[in-house]
Amino acid sequence: MQQGSRSPGSVLGRHNPQKWLSFRSAPTILAEQSLRDRRFAVVIDEAHSSTGGSTADDLRYVLTGQSEAEWETLSAEERLSVWQASRQRPGNASYFAFTATPKHSTLSLFGRPRDAALPASKDNPPVAFHLYTMQQAIEEGFILDVLRNYTSYKAALRIGSKFTEEDDKRVDKKSAGRALARWLSLHPTNIAQKVALIAEHFRANVAHLLGGQAKAMVVTPSRAAAVKCHLALERYCKERGYDNVHAMVAFSGDVPNKDVNDSAFPDSHAFNETNLNPQLKGRDMRRAFDTRDYRVMIVANKFQTGFDQPKLVAMYLDKKVSGVEAVQTLSRLNRTFAGKDKTYVIDFANEPKEIEAAFKTFFRDAQVSDVQDANIVYDIKQKLDAMLLYETAEVRAFAEAVVDPGVTHQKLYSLTQAPTDRFNSKLKALSEAIAQWEHAWRRAKTDGDAKGMADADAQRSELATERDKLMVFSEGLTKFVRTYEYVAQLVDFGDPVLEGFASFARLLRKRLKGISAEQVDLSDLKLTHFKVYPKGGLDGVLVAGEPPPLDPITDNGLRSARDREKAYLSELIRRLNDAFGKEIGDKDQVAFAVHVSEKLRDDAVVMAQVQNNARDQAMKANLPAAVGGFEPA
Repeated sequence: MQQGSRSPGSVLGRHNPQKWLSFRSAPTILAEQSLRDRRFAVVIDEAHSSTGGSTADDLRYVLTGQSEAEWETLSAEERLSVWQASRQRPGNASYFAFTATPKHSTLSLFGRPRDAALPASKDNPPVAFHLYTMQQAIEEGFILDVLRNYTSYKAALRIGSKFTEEDDKRVDKKSAGRALARWLSLHPTNIAQKVALIAEHFRANVAHLLGGQAKAMVVTPSRAAAVKCHLALERYCKERGYDNVHAMVAFSGDVPNKDVNDSAFPDSHAFNETNLNPQLKGRDMRRAFDTRDYRVMIVANKFQTGFDQPKLVAMYLDKKVSGVEAVQTLSRLNRTFAGKDKTYVIDFANEPKEIEAAFKTFFRDAQVSDVQDANIVYDIKQKLDAMLLYETAEVRAFAEAVVDPGVTHQKLYSLTQAPTDRFNSKLKALSEAIAQWEHAWRRAKTDGDAKGMADADAQRSELATERDKLMVFSEGLTKFVRTYEYVAQLVDFGDPVLEGFASFARLLRKRLKGISAEQVDLSDLKLTHFKVYPKGGLDGVLVAGEPPPLDPITDNGLRSARDREKAYLSELIRRLNDAFGKEIGDKDQVAFAVHVSEKLRDDAVVMAQVQNNARDQAMKANLPAAVGGFEPA
């Protein structure tokens, strides 16, 4: 519970002027001026950092209220001061917030100093008013220890390629790394092996539990991966006649087949929850999953956290998670149910020690290592100012306009146009110059001119570092807004200029262009060897040792600019093979059928011949020529 002084004002205006106008004119509770003289208790079911955002601002405005006449009497500077003061807790409200996974910001916002008579400090940190720990809840049987049967699986692999030294490609390391990771995550062999493990594990260990009602969740790294997993699981179960694994897939929006690359569907096809879950028949997914119609839910973000289904017994995790997200994700399993005395976690993507560390933070009593230093807000702003991409007069004009109830979006956009143009034009010029020097490097490489290659690369690297300074600026605006909106709830800055800059930065950051990820062609690659094998596990959360603390924002907010390094694709593949190929052998060679599928998924004639004929007959038709002389192992 926290208390704080607050001058009433329209906090709605700093987020959306039109929203402020509609609330101001509506005959609602806002018209009741006596609210400011009353006291309120605000109960928050799940406390987290977003409770300090616009929704909380609106709530505080409703509790205190302010008339239009009062607002009109204030100067622009006074209005900004009102906005800034309104970020703190209103003096007529007490907050009672519940959470199992408090962040540093959660304890700072809702906790109280261990010694309430003294201010919060490193030696007198903010703590929860009351604790019912995860450890106590497990010991008393209120929830289950989801790490009791946790098993980590690892992938061993080897990638082959056809290109020679002459046509080896130099690529952006970051873009290529991401492209390779996506290529591997969506590879049919990767999907097929994990789906087989999931299906067999579910049938052997889960399906019979809870009187045949036990359910499982598969957490995937992307929407395309969720679709591919769903299609592969359906086919796997159909081929084997499994009738007790009924899966639904949950994700938002449409996923085009060009991302999924499934040969059974045309390129124009788009996957969504409706056409992938025909048995839903209009039912809410949560309710449908609670019935016997569905046993497995495959998710991509949606339902990964905040989903309550006590019959969940197993989770198959194929996505990197850490910290709060790891605890909230795996805790989908911890609900109790009649006959439920165990859970299973099969993790394809994370290290057991990292998962255990995440749980240990919240297992007993989450503690902050130090209080938040408010000066970080000024540190970030100082660095943004030094980049000279906006002028003081531009910020001042915007700040004066944004507190005017009659301001329009068009007006605010016009006041951020000059810095927007300044940033975007500089970014364009640098990107064009970098492309020219990259072309010069390739020309020198073709000519065998080693000095020309070195000179061109040095010029490209210098320009790339300069361009990255712009990205640091854009990231810095986002960092400033997020940090300021949090810290301003903890301290009274008494600085209306800072509030005006926050409004300016919030809009400007949305208008700045970014650097498109380099398109990396991986069509010459093939997965030659692959296997998934158990690597280790956990037997519950270990209580020994000190839990990792919750740290405040301690750096000065902005990273150093750097060159987006170039590297040969062959070198990146070699490093990948060195890192993941140690546990691989000849018996793990990828099957011939997978190579055919990769190479010929777009050849309708050959695919029809393969699907409708025996292997020896298919080998006598168009297949050998289309494969290009590839012989099965």
